[in-house]
Amino acid sequence: MWRDILLLNLAAIGSFLLRQNYGDFVVKQAPSLFWGKYLSILLLLNLVFPFIFWMLGLYDKRQKRALLEEYMLIFGVLSTGVAVMIVFFFLGRLWWMSRIVLFAFWGLAVVLLSLSRLIWRDVKNSGRILRYDPVILQSAMAQKKRQLESGLKVGLSVIIVTYNSKGKIESCLRSLKNADLKMPYEVIVVDNKSNDGSLGSLSGQLPNFKVIVNKVNLGYSKAINIGIKAAVYEQVLVLNPDIIVMPGVIEIMLDYLARNNGVGLLGCKLLNEDGTLQYSVRRFLDLRTYLYRFTPLRGLMAGSAIERYYLMQEWNHNNNRLVDWVLGGCMLARKQALADVGLMDEHFFIYFEDVDLCYQLWVKGWQVAYVAEAAMFHKHMRTSANKLFNRATYEHFKSLLYFLWKHGLKLPANSPSVGE
Repeated sequence: MWRDILLLNLAAIGSFLLRQNYGDFVVKQAPSLFWGKYLSILLLLNLVFPFIFWMLGLYDKRQKRALLEEYMLIFGVLSTGVAVMIVFFFLGRLWWMSRIVLFAFWGLAVVLLSLSRLIWRDVKNSGRILRYDPVILQSAMAQKKRQLESGLKVGLSVIIVTYNSKGKIESCLRSLKNADLKMPYEVIVVDNKSNDGSLGSLSGQLPNFKVIVNKVNLGYSKAINIGIKAAVYEQVLVLNPDIIVMPGVIEIMLDYLARNNGVGLLGCKLLNEDGTLQYSVRRFLDLRTYLYRFTPLRGLMAGSAIERYYLMQEWNHNNNRLVDWVLGGCMLARKQALADVGLMDEHFFIYFEDVDLCYQLWVKGWQVAYVAEAAMFHKHMRTSANKLFNRATYEHFKSLLYFLWKHGLKLPANSPSVGE
């Protein structure tokens, strides 16, 4: 960073010398008369310059940046320079020639700096697509299932919240039945007043099965809590109805939980139907991530270093590890850990309840983990991304604001990303 600021100041001094020797053909005045204004602008640039480069991830040593960031860097810094120039144009009309030269040098310094970094750094591909062979995964998990199922002495409560999910919940329950679980288990479906006839299609799918019907749509968090309170067993598996369970995945997850007493909640590998990986484990959001994910910068900065860091795309997802949080589509938790944090915060109607739950677990001393050798299919579609203004978008931003009000920008001191 200090090298960049030095370059900026050398450019400003160069512009002043150019003004002194060649810039007096418009107004015959010594540039020293404007020295105070030069210093004021230079001070402003020394403050703005590092902030913009920090926003673009230039000084983030944890990763390489995407190519698009270089162009945004040039555009952002030059645009800021133009904005400042326009302001000072109206404050001091007699020295406009000096300003033009100053910002021309400043822009040149930024462009040269950006080009040099483009030339001399290793460009890392952004937005990597990781693909797995479902046949190989299913074979490995089936083999692991045979090794583990006789030694598992635990019971399992599976909780699924539905809302007009007829086709999806039928497939999910069918996959649970085909998973052929040997341990004692129950399936609890909590329905948020569906009107698509899905409830009538659920009877008889599984013997150890019950449905709780809410009179109104209570939202995801409240419905999950109803299921947890009704659960009989200590281990609770929360699934979305668009999940397809493969044989062996539940046994692998239960085994990991049994061998790691400090883990309160864990997730597994979630795949699209074509075998590509969904980035279902993520780091907690910081200030830059909020700005990139929830402002128009999201579209402009797709594949940026900030996005890659948030989605953990620099990691190959092939090893078990502790993570900040996992998507709520598939979460296996200890009932005791859930009780310690007071279950899910019911102020979240939908969205951010999974982030908040994992956040609270870390605060209470529990760990959150990712089990890479376990995999499920997830037919996921982000409804909030379909339209700019709809109910899902509204709920998303409402949950975001509540999460910020509740936690601010402070992260749990023991979460993995804090120590990186």
